[in-house]
Amino acid sequence: MNIDASLYPDCDPPSHLETMEAKADYLQRVCGAFDLGLVPARDTLKGLKDWKEVFDRFPIPSSPAYHALRALYRWEETLRLPSLTKPHYQILDDIEGRSDGCEHLV
Repeated sequence: MNIDASLYPDCDPPSHLETMEAKADYLQRVCGAFDLGLVPARDTLKGLKDWKEVFDRFPIPSSPAYHALRALYRWEETLRLPSLTKPHYQILDDIEGRSDGCEHLV
């Protein structure tokens, strides 16, 4: 699998993901970016399909992307916790000053 270097703004990207911990870090970065609306490349999605052991050992229960990937690969569901981030469309709505049209309901 090609490693997406853009997911490493804080350090140099690794050349290989050999350890479970390195794979877990990459999974965290992929899911974090995906949660913010940056869809993983097709190559990344294909490569992660073989990482069930990493997904199982290092769950990310508050990541919608993590659960979406598990569903994509048709793996069993795991514990879900509420997401601590806003969905991407809500972030864009906030930036552009759009409302959801439901203010009259509160």
